[in-house]
Amino acid sequence: MRLLLSCLLLLLLPPCVGGLGQSVTNPSPGSDSGWPEATPEESGFDGPKMQRLTARLDAGRYPNTHMVLIEHAGSLVYEKYLSGSDQSWGVDVGHREFDAHSLHDLRSVSKSVTSLLLGIALGADFEAALSKPVLEFFPEFDGRVPPGVERITLHQVLTMSNGQQWNEMDVPYSNIRNDERRLYHASDPIEYVLMKPLRDHHPDGWYYNGGTTMLLAEIVSRISGREFVEFAQGSLFDPLGISPRDVEWRGLGIWRKRPYLPSAASGLRMRARDLARIGSLMLHDGRWRGRQIVPREWVRLSAQRHTEQTYPVWSRQGIYGYGYQWWHGKFGGEDGYTAVTAVGYGGQRVFVVRERQIVVTIFAGNYGTGLWRVSEDILREIMAAAPD
Repeated sequence: MRLLLSCLLLLLLPPCVGGLGQSVTNPSPGSDSGWPEATPEESGFDGPKMQRLTARLDAGRYPNTHMVLIEHAGSLVYEKYLSGSDQSWGVDVGHREFDAHSLHDLRSVSKSVTSLLLGIALGADFEAALSKPVLEFFPEFDGRVPPGVERITLHQVLTMSNGQQWNEMDVPYSNIRNDERRLYHASDPIEYVLMKPLRDHHPDGWYYNGGTTMLLAEIVSRISGREFVEFAQGSLFDPLGISPRDVEWRGLGIWRKRPYLPSAASGLRMRARDLARIGSLMLHDGRWRGRQIVPREWVRLSAQRHTEQTYPVWSRQGIYGYGYQWWHGKFGGEDGYTAVTAVGYGGQRVFVVRERQIVVTIFAGNYGTGLWRVSEDILREIMAAAPD
């Protein structure tokens, strides 16, 4: 079984061909009561511009886009489902027609969800925890880690500024030298990450590191006393009305020493409306239907721009900085807008534009095509039609 899973992981980021989006019927889930709905025009959106967006999606102007949802000021105002080629955690599943019930890869949007779970687990005491050495959560590694690793704080792990040697941006994911790939072949992902030495050059700088998210997931389990998936369901998904049958965590059972951990960095699969609810949490300071689910200050702190990137591709040519496993995007220059963003490979996005009270949720299948701008282009078209 482990060999089979490892083989599947070799396909984590392969090229994906074809599948221009085509419109299909947009069924209403019916069971999603309690989320007000309105038309874009009723919410102040420019009707002709929104009709143009729909026509462009139908015509394949934004290649292989699968789903687009918009919330404005607490109401769901736009919901579009299309069709196209897709993958399930790196495995090609062919052409699919999507609707409101379709599960879809989140990929690295999983990191942003994991960060919210850590905030819930830490609760009101999170500020004290942020400055703690992360090794305090893993006392069994005391005295075993390379020099300097014992000083890495939880804040540095959350912001991926932990300064350890990690090879995830410099070689493709298809290359076995990529540390994200190698992580999935380790018997213990926590040991694999903590035993990485510090970089000699620029040790405090930002560097994309999926291993940090595995540390966060294990910390959630240790603080809560519950397995990570169980805690996620009980503390986040259940309060949002998300059924266990509508959530998949890929990666369970891969790591021999920690079979209860899924891939917290990339393994979550959800429906579009359910992911949109998580975006709504970020818009409304951690509240859903009057209930505080994620601590308000944790949401605010997660959304801040804690680090800048000097890597043009990863910063999307200067658009993005990094928060607590959430990206902080500045669009349109000085007169533009800020979008706190969950980013996933293939075009998965949750854009939270707080000053305009808008959340845009996008699923896509642009794996390995280089079309990362497609989702950002959709956002720009939506914002051009949005009320001030």
